[in-house]
Amino acid sequence: MANCIRRPRPPSTRLQSTKAIEAEALRKRIDIQIARADLDALAKSLGLTQATRFVNDVDLLGRRTYDRGRVINDHGHVEREASRSRTLELEIEIPIYDFGQSKVVLAEQTYMQAANRLAEKAVNARSEAREAYTSYRANHDITRQYQNNVLPLRKIIQDQSLLQYSGMLNDVTDLIADARSRILSNVAAINARRDFWIAHTDFKHALIGGGSAGGGATVTAAAGDGDAGGGH
Repeated sequence: MANCIRRPRPPSTRLQSTKAIEAEALRKRIDIQIARADLDALAKSLGLTQATRFVNDVDLLGRRTYDRGRVINDHGHVEREASRSRTLELEIEIPIYDFGQSKVVLAEQTYMQAANRLAEKAVNARSEAREAYTSYRANHDITRQYQNNVLPLRKIIQDQSLLQYSGMLNDVTDLIADARSRILSNVAAINARRDFWIAHTDFKHALIGGGSAGGGATVTAAAGDGDAGGGH
């Protein structure tokens, strides 16, 4: 029977903040490391040895938000004050060099193009890691819900239905209906575990290589079998 099959439980996972996940992605992503190395090599090939300043990836791409508010000054005049809030908490620093008069414009353009590519990769890496982790956590919680609550409850319902049938308190139709509901709950639980392991693979891949490794898991609804908590 389906309940006799030993199913691998999802691993116990420690809840992490999205900030920690994004930082981990920036440390581990291969494409970020390659882009950093390419930028350093390009700087050396252009004869750039000392950075005059550093900018972060969000500033470089201009991805900031501004909240403008009305402020009354001491003279009673209305002024507008801009308060800057960062769209993202974590950033990587990118060195900017003083090209000077001796450097050609093409060299500066070449370097800034590579710097912008690195900045874009960093922003995308954070976004992919955050999205993959959200899907991973959702599928993990749904799978645990089936394992810890829905399936044990279905077993209790079927056992009680069998006792009532043995005592001639209900007929075979009710017994069959409860057995069918339990089977459907087991199928839904198996699908939830499948989606979890796909999301787990995608999440690990997003922290290292980026993109989707498992084809993208969809979140399975916890009440997908309709009457998982129902019965008699």
